[in-house]
Amino acid sequence: MTRFSKQVFGFALVALFCTSAAFAKEDAHEMISKSFQQADPWTQGPVKLVADVRLPQPSGDVNVTYSVSWASPDKWRGEWSAQGLQDVTVLNGGKLSNLTNQKGPIVWAILFQNGLAILDGGNPAGPYNVPPVDLQKAKFDTSKKKIGNIDAHCVAWGQPAYTLCFDPANSHLLTADVSFVTYEYGDYATAGNTSYPQDVKVSFNKQLLAEGKVTITRGDKFADNLFTVPDKSTTVDYSTCADVDKNYTAPHLEKTVTAKMPDAAKKEKKYGVVWVIADVGKNGSVEKATVAGGDPELSPAATDAVQQYKFTPYTRCSQAVAFQKLELVPFAPPQQQQNQGVSLGH
Repeated sequence: MTRFSKQVFGFALVALFCTSAAFAKEDAHEMISKSFQQADPWTQGPVKLVADVRLPQPSGDVNVTYSVSWASPDKWRGEWSAQGLQDVTVLNGGKLSNLTNQKGPIVWAILFQNGLAILDGGNPAGPYNVPPVDLQKAKFDTSKKKIGNIDAHCVAWGQPAYTLCFDPANSHLLTADVSFVTYEYGDYATAGNTSYPQDVKVSFNKQLLAEGKVTITRGDKFADNLFTVPDKSTTVDYSTCADVDKNYTAPHLEKTVTAKMPDAAKKEKKYGVVWVIADVGKNGSVEKATVAGGDPELSPAATDAVQQYKFTPYTRCSQAVAFQKLELVPFAPPQQQQNQGVSLGH
């Protein structure tokens, strides 16, 4: 089993544990490895991925497009586009650049991209700017769960923890439950050695945030100017090499700080969660914490806590790189372990 086959994208807080009889834990490694490998298109030549994404809104659906033009592990472009929306990320020449016309982080876009990354374990060769998590020392809890008409095999691990459920007949990932976010995958299509879902849904606290129709094509010839860094982009070093999927050290969270409930919010009994983007430096310290969603009265306490988090460094091709993590900070009523959640506006 390769090193990468034991890796998975990590950004989790709370698992929804599966019920019913468990299956052999040694089978969990094999199922995860097979699922990640067959849903990994980033080692088989140029790839074009397009997702037509629907965002349900009270005033009417909003439709956006997410496209990825992947030429190689060190040259790719990801873009969100719609009327009034432009968000472009380009990796080229060891530099990761982003240009957006949005004032703050786009939570639904981050979550949708995270949902795609889960499919191949966050392969560092793929079009991601978040790191995978090393599972070499993971202790799995295994169980079974009925998903539709499939007796799915589920694997949970980590502290914080999350759960992935697979179709045992083909190792296709069916659902992933992470931090009150549920990802659902269906209608798998086969292209070469890759088996990739054409339907992807993202729900937060059981509320549908986004659903996308995904297509993947191979053999596209991309013009070099497609990977030109847009003017006025923010740019960071992002080391790459031909075998980046084998030459890296995944970071892990080694220090957290519990957010202190503000007195005013406590008196008003305002509970819920706050989404925070952590900009992590090369040494693993959080250099900046930015609110991405949640109650404004809880937000300062959430960012204060995340600002004190500490990660081990993330290295790619033997060089430390900065990265981002989407953190969920809960504010729960006393004696309750499950918070009430908040609605994330689009």
